[in-house]
Amino acid sequence: MQNFFLKIFLCSIFLFGSIEARSCSWTDQIKYPDGSVGCLSELPFAKEIVKEEKKSINDYLSGSTLNAVAISKNKKCKAIGASAFHKKGIGFNFLLSNEGDLFKQKLTQIALDRCMNQGCDCEVVIVDSLSKVDKHSLISMLGDAEDKKALVTTPPTKEVISPDKKIKEELAATKITDGEIAALRRDLEKEIRSRILAEEAIKNRRELSSTPIKIYANRKALVIGNDAYQKISSLSNAREDARLMAESLINFGFKVQLKLDVTEKQFKSELRNFKNSIQPGDEVAIFYAGHGVQIVSTNYLLPIDIAGQNEEELKDEAVPLQRILDDMNEKGAKFTLAMIDACRDNPFKSSGRNIGGTRGLAPTTAATGQMIVFSAGSGQQALDKLGPTDKNKNGLFTRVFVQEMQKTGVTVDRVVRNARSKVVEMAKSVGHNQVPAIYDQVVGEFYFRQ
Repeated sequence: MQNFFLKIFLCSIFLFGSIEARSCSWTDQIKYPDGSVGCLSELPFAKEIVKEEKKSINDYLSGSTLNAVAISKNKKCKAIGASAFHKKGIGFNFLLSNEGDLFKQKLTQIALDRCMNQGCDCEVVIVDSLSKVDKHSLISMLGDAEDKKALVTTPPTKEVISPDKKIKEELAATKITDGEIAALRRDLEKEIRSRILAEEAIKNRRELSSTPIKIYANRKALVIGNDAYQKISSLSNAREDARLMAESLINFGFKVQLKLDVTEKQFKSELRNFKNSIQPGDEVAIFYAGHGVQIVSTNYLLPIDIAGQNEEELKDEAVPLQRILDDMNEKGAKFTLAMIDACRDNPFKSSGRNIGGTRGLAPTTAATGQMIVFSAGSGQQALDKLGPTDKNKNGLFTRVFVQEMQKTGVTVDRVVRNARSKVVEMAKSVGHNQVPAIYDQVVGEFYFRQ
């Protein structure tokens, strides 16, 4: 009897789907906020490939029990991410009972991360086959003019003004005087000075405090900052970024191994020592600020005496990031957070050596229990300053990340994503696109401060 009613329910769903969207099966349907139903396959981006799954959006989501899709907000920066959960033999979300909400949250975050890791500012537009935006907006995302002309049969009653056109019209109508520009500059300088004073006040309070900092045996950190490169362009923020991060981690109970301006021999020696100190179940933090390059799909961190004339020599002298991550996995670390601030212009370009890409690091994969954060997405440059009036001695990524770390009762994954949102917003304020990339395979919840 129960099977009979289930069959009746399935048939009714099928018939309803046939009426609302005859061109697709119920497993391919998308429901819009106004109650109308469309097909996933009719969307211009349905054939885009989900790189991690090596399938088109349509093929990957077809028949999924739960799913999510994220798309870049700005059409000039094209990126897409999707995630799906397929449960064999069960085709409806209501049968997942309490599992549904947990899977939705996880899949939504995976889709958003996959999209933003391509270097674009993204938003989630489809969750569990429900569109969060209207049909015309969803169709226009990542689609060309011909796609939109063919698919949008009913023109909107109200003229749709594109964001780019609206911004241009507003700028054309706005006349900013020299006095207003000077006032904005003064406000910015005032804000920067207040931040510097606040940081100095925090530092002074720590020095005057008589309460000793408690160091936990299972919390260990390796922090490296390289500025003084000998044969490629030097940097100005890396050492200060490393010092600030080390100070913060110490306050959270980490036993910190801080090293500045390390040579190849020192770099590899410190890595061996750090690896040998790790015990199963440890919570590990790794921070690197300095130059880094990608060769094919491998990322390398550069010691200050790097001198390779070609890719093979560089591979011998530099340190593969994956080696560090593999070491932590091999030693059985329970949780590893790797923060890599090395997304700068290719330091070998000016020397005529054709090594690596133009800037940034290649996408990577985290092992279970690991979270990897790059200061910028693939092909992007991480900002050291927010313009000539910015007197902060730390780079944008590190100053924001450390600020978010101070919050009590916030999980590490939330800290990382909050920092990413703020970096995107602050970089945009000076006309720059910087979206920190996150690769997350952490199981459980971890806190800097509870």
